[in-house]
Amino acid sequence: MLEGMAKTTIVKLSTKGQMVLPKEARDYLGLKPGDMVMITLRNGVAQITAKPKKYAEHIRGLGRDLWRELGGGEQFLQRERESWE
Repeated sequence: MLEGMAKTTIVKLSTKGQMVLPKEARDYLGLKPGDMVMITLRNGVAQITAKPKKYAEHIRGLGRDLWRELGGGEQFLQRERESWE
């Protein structure tokens, strides 16, 4: 439905700080009543995602870019070993 394009929706907070997640967002995330969401806060951005069924699968690959920047696991390990000498 929204693949490849971003959509912005404005929601209003209640006096208790609550909000209703719009139907389009619930449908997009596959959420049903009683499901939980995860909110990630980073660099002034709040990201809402469906709570992962398996956290191990959710975090898989998170360090991939960092390892590339470090030259890969083997290069990183070699530099660490050289620093011991």
